[in-house]
Amino acid sequence: MSTRATIQFRDRNDTFYVYRHCDGFPEIILPDIEKVIEQTRGRWSEPAVSLIVTSFIGMHFKPNERLPDYEITSGFHGDESYRYLVKWDADAKKWTAQVGTDL
Repeated sequence: MSTRATIQFRDRNDTFYVYRHCDGFPEIILPDIEKVIEQTRGRWSEPAVSLIVTSFIGMHFKPNERLPDYEITSGFHGDESYRYLVKWDADAKKWTAQVGTDL
């Protein structure tokens, strides 16, 4: 059985979802999220959720593999083992991440 996961990226204007079919464990997903947060820190003065999602997908694209680790999706699927939320903290002016099943 696959360990599915969906990451919800959200700012005050938009929401995007990224799906991972297998290996959705926090020890795999959270470092990937932290990597994109760190590498994009300070690049935009306002939240730019579409740009951070584009960066996230691009960072994990492997051109020689048939299936990607991550793909854009339309929302939560309902069969995830894990759900992640990456959201813009307007007060701190930074992206934050959390994991849970009830996001």
